[in-house]
Amino acid sequence: MPLLTAMLMAAGVGIGQAHTPSKLAEAAVAELSSKTTAAAEPPHIAFEIHDLTAANPDWRGKMLAKLQPIARRDGVAVWALDADGVRELVATCQSDPQARVLQAPRMVARLGDPVRMSNEDETHYVAHLNRVSDGPPNEGTHIAFQPVVDQIHDGVRVELSRTRMKGPVLFAHMIVQHNKLLGFVTTSYKESVTNPEADPEVVKTSLLGKLRPEAADKTAIAGTIQVPEVSTRRIEGDWMIPSQGGLVVSLGPHSLGVRGVGRKHYEERLIVVTARPEAVVATEPSAPTPPEKSSAKALPGAE
Repeated sequence: MPLLTAMLMAAGVGIGQAHTPSKLAEAAVAELSSKTTAAAEPPHIAFEIHDLTAANPDWRGKMLAKLQPIARRDGVAVWALDADGVRELVATCQSDPQARVLQAPRMVARLGDPVRMSNEDETHYVAHLNRVSDGPPNEGTHIAFQPVVDQIHDGVRVELSRTRMKGPVLFAHMIVQHNKLLGFVTTSYKESVTNPEADPEVVKTSLLGKLRPEAADKTAIAGTIQVPEVSTRRIEGDWMIPSQGGLVVSLGPHSLGVRGVGRKHYEERLIVVTARPEAVVATEPSAPTPPEKSSAKALPGAE
């Protein structure tokens, strides 16, 4: 009987231990999981975007030998430049007092995540008029025009998406768009409303009633509508971004009128994009907890 009791208790202990993994096994699983997570982490890409405004086209002739054509479309052009060429282009614009150089903050994103940059102003304008009246056109007794306001984005937008590595080379889908607000054309909408019943004696003595009898009981109301004049230039494509250098996008020249002795004022927007893969620093997994030492105890009834 003591032998049977000892066998049953040993079987019960074995069943309980099967559901509780050891500390050593838990540490091994945790270490394997951390290594798998670190290996699956995609690399990060550091982007830098310059928004340059050249005051003349001389930079093209100066850097012709370094510009490698990538794409051209409707006056917009894309080139590849090495690192020295990128620095030279930025320095050329910085040395011209009429040029402008803006640099967006450095952006870091995981491979495949989109990156966006915009440098633009918002201009609001009256795009439409909602007519509020108590009657059909020119037959109501009162009228109001409610302006419908819209906005124009004047400036540059850059978007890089679908970034991917082919060996050590980085590719990206790139969209660059430039909106230039040139001005507004205005027009008006007029409508007449019927005046309330007036004193006949006053109407007889009214000078307007004598000169224009048909207009004595009408009042004209007008509202103004603005029509924006916008020049839009855009280019899109999948291109390689040089690891030692960058891409240069020219959005074409804009003539800003005549200055000085008959010379046209020139402005050309340039976007320079550089991208560098960054190594992901893997965090070291915590040291596994050593397994607890177990002490053997005699079973009750064992001799």
